[in-house]
Amino acid sequence: MKILFLNSSDTNGGAAIAAYRLFVSLRNEGVAVKMLVRDKATNDPDVISCLDFERKGWIGKLDKLIWKIKNRIRKQKWKKYPADRESVFLNDLDSISLLRAIRSVNFDILHLHFVANRFLDLHELTKINKPIVWTLHDSWAFTGICHFFYDCKRYEKNCGCCPMLHSDNPKDFTNQIWKTKNKIYNKIDLHIVTPSKWLGGCAAKSSLFSGFPLSVIPNGINTQLYKPFSVSEARENLGLNADKCYLLFGAVNATSDSNKGFDLLIDALKQLKQNDDNHIELLVFGAEQPSYELNFGFPTTYMGIIRDENKLVQIYNSADVVIVPSRSENFSNAILESLSCGTPVVGFDIGGNSDLIHHKQNGYLANHFDTNDLANGIVWCLENNFDRNLSVTAQEGVEIEYSLMDSSNKYLFLYNKIVEE
Repeated sequence: MKILFLNSSDTNGGAAIAAYRLFVSLRNEGVAVKMLVRDKATNDPDVISCLDFERKGWIGKLDKLIWKIKNRIRKQKWKKYPADRESVFLNDLDSISLLRAIRSVNFDILHLHFVANRFLDLHELTKINKPIVWTLHDSWAFTGICHFFYDCKRYEKNCGCCPMLHSDNPKDFTNQIWKTKNKIYNKIDLHIVTPSKWLGGCAAKSSLFSGFPLSVIPNGINTQLYKPFSVSEARENLGLNADKCYLLFGAVNATSDSNKGFDLLIDALKQLKQNDDNHIELLVFGAEQPSYELNFGFPTTYMGIIRDENKLVQIYNSADVVIVPSRSENFSNAILESLSCGTPVVGFDIGGNSDLIHHKQNGYLANHFDTNDLANGIVWCLENNFDRNLSVTAQEGVEIEYSLMDSSNKYLFLYNKIVEE
């Protein structure tokens, strides 16, 4: 069996990390698997850059000219709507062509992951006469344009009147894209996978995916790497104080991505400060220190972007509690990694968080965007993990339910079922 993964990057971003972990695990199981990306960050010989297939000479110049014209047309479409695109993640269908690159690989199943953000032209899927598995890392595939729909339910119908675009037109840009996606999906052999039960339920309710087979397969993690070890040793390796209480917050673009809830974290910490006896410190990874001054009321250490997984494991092990204040989450890598290292997690009871965080067993699920309850959750975890019972429950739960091998075996079962049909 030969599988071709498509993801915009191999390791840059949460979806890429989850996809690449599965990719490596399948390869270790003997599956002939390749990955096609735009942004290649590894030296993996089985990861192919689509940039290698750009046409040269005058044809290449023509391609670039057409791309510039498309960009201008695209900008004019977006100008009609007063969307604040800095605070919401939106994408249309404009994209590069991957057809030449895809056709260069011999495969039995095409496995899509994160293919938005101008990476894959969905129209080209109709030209590939192979089964397609699509693992959803957010909601873009079954909405008009949004990756996080928050409270909007328009995706259950046909989009239009989009609150993200501040539109009251039922035939707006989102409805046009919804219609295009609907036509494309009805022409392909598509199998949907979601990592969380929550996203699976949303996809099943959506007007675009309600008629397609759907499986829930959680992302897996290497529990031999992400595992608990001595807190004092971890802190010593990182140059941290053995006697401090460390709160940890981290994500890709941790302080600049509004969906990650950095502002909500600040509110919660301000409330927490009222009861602090000056022994708490905040650790932040995934971002450099902002150029503007931020006062959390606690000392703060910015650890930057962490690419070394061994160092990341040490960071999780050095923390007393991890805070994930996201406004929307499918299946958070940060939560999974933290629990696998035996560090309890506090997050809002939204999205797929409840798949991983079991309230007052391995962490705390705070009421929706209630920063006071988020602060309560931090205190609760600190006060109730003195005997490490939360840590043991966290690590054992991940080992039982979310091992990488278990995840890859479930995908193998799905691949075989599709091929046999």
